[in-house]
Amino acid sequence: MNLQKNSEFVRLVNNEPLTLVCSALADFLWEDFVRDTRPNVTYLIDTYNIKQLSRFGKEVFERLYNADEVKWLVTEDAFEEYFRKVCDGDSSATPKGYKPENAIWHSIMGDLSQAAAWPTLLQRCIGDQFNAGNNAVRILNEISKVIEEAIEQSEMDVELLMQSGEKLQQLRDQFNQAVKDGDQEKANQARLEGKTLGQKIHDALQNIKTQVQAEANTAVDKVLKESDEQNEALGNLYGDTPGNGKMLSDLSEKRKLAAQLDRNSKLKQIAKRLGTLRRVWMERKRARPSKANYEAITGAKFGNEVVNAFPAELALAATPQGRALFALKYSQKTILTKDYTAQRNDLGRGPIVMYIDVSGSMHGDLELWSKAIAIVITEQALKDKRTVHINLFDTQIGESIVITPNAPNTKQLMEFVSGWSLGGGTSFNSVISHAVETGPKIQNSDVLMLTDGHSDVSDTWIKRLNQFKQETGTQLSTLCLDTSIPSVCHRFSDEVYSVNTSNNAESIDTIQRCIL
Repeated sequence: MNLQKNSEFVRLVNNEPLTLVCSALADFLWEDFVRDTRPNVTYLIDTYNIKQLSRFGKEVFERLYNADEVKWLVTEDAFEEYFRKVCDGDSSATPKGYKPENAIWHSIMGDLSQAAAWPTLLQRCIGDQFNAGNNAVRILNEISKVIEEAIEQSEMDVELLMQSGEKLQQLRDQFNQAVKDGDQEKANQARLEGKTLGQKIHDALQNIKTQVQAEANTAVDKVLKESDEQNEALGNLYGDTPGNGKMLSDLSEKRKLAAQLDRNSKLKQIAKRLGTLRRVWMERKRARPSKANYEAITGAKFGNEVVNAFPAELALAATPQGRALFALKYSQKTILTKDYTAQRNDLGRGPIVMYIDVSGSMHGDLELWSKAIAIVITEQALKDKRTVHINLFDTQIGESIVITPNAPNTKQLMEFVSGWSLGGGTSFNSVISHAVETGPKIQNSDVLMLTDGHSDVSDTWIKRLNQFKQETGTQLSTLCLDTSIPSVCHRFSDEVYSVNTSNNAESIDTIQRCIL
């Protein structure tokens, strides 16, 4: 069967509920998510309605965001009980609020609930607009594939299951008009036709229910796996908690970064290595003797992070009268939210200046390690209110970037780290000359050189470097990655270490000794 497909933005629709009533807050957040991220859904033209699919997406979002604390038109248990009775030929009364034309959507909702991974997916999404929205769209696309496969295999009577709503509504209107006109015969005829059509819908649903249930279980497993992988990568690269990288609260930015991860395999590799190094960094840092506690907690701030909003602010969105005010405050970022941002007192230390070897020999695992460790060091420096300079070198100093604690640009750092290329030889003279002549002339700087190479250094530059360190209190540490220490490094370095990059704990301990 040749099915015509189309990929289209999820539409914002106000059509009738399919399985549940969306709350005012979830309704607002779903529309905000769709407008901000413009997610796509693939559907079959002239086979089922994109508006109906979009409405189903909103209802899935409601379930995910509110952890299934929702107002069902017909409870899942009531639908299942009624469906079994109808399949057994029992002409029991139709549950209040139930429409046979929505039977397929009630059935799919029940199948999602029965999926083994559904409770875990709910935990990932509760109160999280980005995750709830993203996973609702993922589920929509998976359900669309299930429907497509069933149609292609001629297992689904799509006309009955997807396109009976208009005919059933006509019969309801005819019945109501006949009752109003006192025409009992016509009313009975409309009722009989409606019951017959409803029975056919349930028979068609029974034919595919087992298959759809199995596919829904697989779909939820897949969605959970994709969600966890994406969240781990985003958390590793950009941080997902206050004081650890950058908190991504802007949906369009999150969406762009997620798309960038999908396109850039090298960035995925960096994210995986970064996650490991960051965990080890925190473990080793906690194991070090604590000199002081500089943490402070602030109380409240204005913003648009709904998850951190005070209950009084959320209450606005729960009423039709307050929804407009809530939307205005959201757009102007004036919602009163809880502030968990950690503050640190200035420790009075200078910047961290990194020189990272990008010669051809650094290709492969060393490249990933050096990129990931540069991010980890930068995160620690920003927490300590220290500026970070990252300079790339081979036979000369190439690209450079400066990250300041007053205006940290994590996105710029990631683009810089993921974008640098390798090639050329190694020159330690280029590092020393840049540090002395071009680098920051600030007291108590920590200079860190990461290299796997060997190079000669002129006596002139060593003399000038030693004078520079004496005048500024700068300390220069050299990390020789997966190689022995060249003897020349002892002549210009205050500390020299040979680092085994496959031993994360040992390498982290070494770096922390240099900069903490």
